[in-house]
Amino acid sequence: MKIAIAGATGYIGSHLASYFETRGHRVVSLGRELFRGTDQGEGLCRELQGCRVVVNLAGASIDKRWSKRYKQELIESRVRVTRTLVETLAKLDTPPELFISASAVGYYAAGKDSDEEHAHKGNDFLARLCEAWESEARRTPPNIRLVISRFGVVLSKDGGALGRLIRMQRRCRLGAVVGGTDRSISWISLADLCRAFEWIIGHKELHGVVNMTTPESVTQKRLVQTVKRACRGFVVTLPAAVFRLLLGERADVLLAGQRVFPLKLLKTGFGYLYPTVEKLLGVTDHGTVAAFDLQRYMGQWYEIARYDVRFEKGMDRVMTHYTLLPDGKVRVENSGWRAGRQKRIVGRGKLPDPKYPGALKVAFFLWFYADYYVLELDRENYQYAVVGSSTDRYLWILSREKRLSKEVLDFLLDRIRTRGYDVDKLIFTSQE
Repeated sequence: MKIAIAGATGYIGSHLASYFETRGHRVVSLGRELFRGTDQGEGLCRELQGCRVVVNLAGASIDKRWSKRYKQELIESRVRVTRTLVETLAKLDTPPELFISASAVGYYAAGKDSDEEHAHKGNDFLARLCEAWESEARRTPPNIRLVISRFGVVLSKDGGALGRLIRMQRRCRLGAVVGGTDRSISWISLADLCRAFEWIIGHKELHGVVNMTTPESVTQKRLVQTVKRACRGFVVTLPAAVFRLLLGERADVLLAGQRVFPLKLLKTGFGYLYPTVEKLLGVTDHGTVAAFDLQRYMGQWYEIARYDVRFEKGMDRVMTHYTLLPDGKVRVENSGWRAGRQKRIVGRGKLPDPKYPGALKVAFFLWFYADYYVLELDRENYQYAVVGSSTDRYLWILSREKRLSKEVLDFLLDRIRTRGYDVDKLIFTSQE
């Protein structure tokens, strides 16, 4: 298939062109000289002849300080190229089947949950830029399928924002988190972005706006902490005022945060190679559940499987009973059998930060609290759970019953494997 790309020399465009070529497609790079209008568009017409797909990625980088002059360049570089492309498509004797024009999740309002069917439009500069950009694309002739692809932050270990974070950690052993509220970032890996383009080409039911993000957004803090784990080093907290001083108006967009869901891609069955930043960076995902009811979690749990640790060595019939105390803390009683004798230990737990409801602390000796992270949970009935910590050392599968059905157990093992844990290290506990 012959595919034309405007912006093929940029960071995303060059990777997309290479991806298409490895898949056997012929890529036509639409250079800047074709959009200068010196030949009334004849050169652009020639390049587009015979192309079944046209991809528009042209536009100046937003990854700079937004002066008044540069903001105008951001607008011109997108609107003018898109307008020229659409006008040229209308002149072709044999138009392409599909026109994919890029945009960004900056279209959506900050601090809200949005998808293609529930779009909360923003009112800042970036939202207005995306609206103007998309308005030109919507003038595409009706006989050409139009997809407006709204990108999240594109992450790759070899470049872009993530590449800079990794280089900083490796060179300086230092990463920075902006203080204040923990902002969400809607993102997609570069590899999945390229795959999503191919998916759109092959699925003709996709048209209109398509969000190019992962289903799970990531907080800025979690992203930096994950880079720290992958590269080793330290993390410092910068006041938001310092960040604004460095980046100007662009900082307000990054500080506000967004959660944008890729509803259309998921509805058509698209699968992600890198659904989490932990998977992308090759580290274990210790992220806790987003919703957790401490009261419903109370009561007795049976241990189905665990990573072997010293204090449970050789134990079977392991159980844990949780009791919520009047002061809001939790009584934790662990028991199990070893060599015909029952062992029992009592400790206490607490929820230190309500903003992270699945991240508890448990202590069995004095004030030495350890992480107790609820990683997976039957959120409807609270009948099973997976518990770990901030390290890869601990992992438990728990159930209200002595056994889990094969269906549920396979589901949990798959979730654990996706998080990056080695399921072969699990020891299955006898409850007989």
